[in-house]
Amino acid sequence: MTAHGVPDKFGKALAALFLVAGLFLTGCSGPPGPVPGGESPTSTATRTATATATATAKATPGLTEAAHPSAPAPVTDLLITATSIELRDASGTTLSTFDYFQPAGELVAGLSTAFGSAPISEHFEGGSEVPPGTNYIWGDILPTGPESPTPWDGDFVLVDGVPGGTSPHEPNTWVKVSSSAVNGVHISTVDGIAVGDDAAEIAARHPDTARPQGSRFDIFVGLVPLPPLDSLSELTFSVWLIAADPLGPITEFRSPSPNWGV
Repeated sequence: MTAHGVPDKFGKALAALFLVAGLFLTGCSGPPGPVPGGESPTSTATRTATATATATAKATPGLTEAAHPSAPAPVTDLLITATSIELRDASGTTLSTFDYFQPAGELVAGLSTAFGSAPISEHFEGGSEVPPGTNYIWGDILPTGPESPTPWDGDFVLVDGVPGGTSPHEPNTWVKVSSSAVNGVHISTVDGIAVGDDAAEIAARHPDTARPQGSRFDIFVGLVPLPPLDSLSELTFSVWLIAADPLGPITEFRSPSPNWGV
C-alpha cells in the first residue's frame, strides 16, 4: 500500500495507526460491551486488580487487604489554663488546642464536639463592668442572684463578650467552670486542680496568691506575664479559683482572669 507517494512500509504503519485511533474513538462513545460468554473487560480488570492486591497483602507481612481509617479518639479531659483550652484523650494526648483570642464560633464547635452536645446560648445586655455578649452553656444551668446582669452560672460556660478583644491583653472569650465534669468529660486546670478540691490545701500550695474576700476565698494559679500596657507593667493572666467557703471546696474557676496590678 502506498499513500500519496509514501513508501509501502510507512503506509502500513499509518494504516495501523488509523486502526488504533478508530478503536480508541469507538471506546470513548460508551462503556465496553460484555465479552460473549464471559465478563466485561472492566470486570476482568477489576478482578485482576483485586486478586493482585490480595496476593500482595498475603505475601507482605503486616499489610492488610483493606486499610480502614480509625475513628478519632474521644475527648476525655479538658485542661483549662490562662492561655488555652486543651482537649485530650484517655492517654493524655492533646487532640486540639484553642485560645481565648480565636473567634467564639471555633471554640463553640470544638467544645460541642468534646462534650457531645450543642450548648444552650443566652444573650445578655451587660451591666456594671460587664459588657454585653452571649453565654454558651453546657451541662446544668445553675441559678443566679437577682443582682447578676447575666446568667453566668452553669456547669461549663463560654462567655463571648462584645466587642471582641485584641491580643494579647483583651481576650475574645473566657470560661467559667462550676463542675468537675460535663457529659463524662473531666475538667481541670493547672496541677490537676478541679472543682470540688480542698481550697485550704490549694491555698497552702499557693500562699502568695491566696486571698480572703469576705466570706469567700480566692486563689490565683498558673500566672502568665503579659507585655506592658501604657504605664502598667506588672500584667498577668491567671486561672481564678473561688471557694464560697474558705474551709470548703473550690466551687468554681474562671480563665483567663486579668490582673493589672491595681
